[in-house]
Amino acid sequence: MRIRFRAVTLVLAGLFLGFDSTQAPPPQLVVGPHHGTTIRLPEDKGFVELTNEPEVTDRRASAATSIVAYYLQPDCKSAMEPPPAGVNFVIEAGRKGSQTIPLSAEPKSDDPAGAGRFASKPGPYVLSGLRGRLNAKIGGQEISTTFVGGR
Repeated sequence: MRIRFRAVTLVLAGLFLGFDSTQAPPPQLVVGPHHGTTIRLPEDKGFVELTNEPEVTDRRASAATSIVAYYLQPDCKSAMEPPPAGVNFVIEAGRKGSQTIPLSAEPKSDDPAGAGRFASKPGPYVLSGLRGRLNAKIGGQEISTTFVGGR
């Protein structure tokens, strides 16, 4: 009986002491127009959406795919203006070191966000298995975004 009383008391105390109505709600999940992994850039500069093209359907297959980054305005729908420069993805491989993959501007005219599209050359770059940093120069400022797995 004493154990139950203590457990209930601790649970109730945790509920009342841990609740603070002034806390901000957790950030909403943002889905980019290409359904990739979308990351908010610092200082409200917008978003970057990472995806593989062509999409990887079987993670066990070794088909070549490109790392594609779409740089988006804060509305997360249209391309960033002006587009960033010097875009690259640094794959971190632990003890094996790192590998820098350059991403070149490859706009798509039939896509509203296509002007902000940057792609790597095809390779074994399945995003779900990658860990690294996406780097770009936005408005003259170097921006680095950490990436750990994704679509």
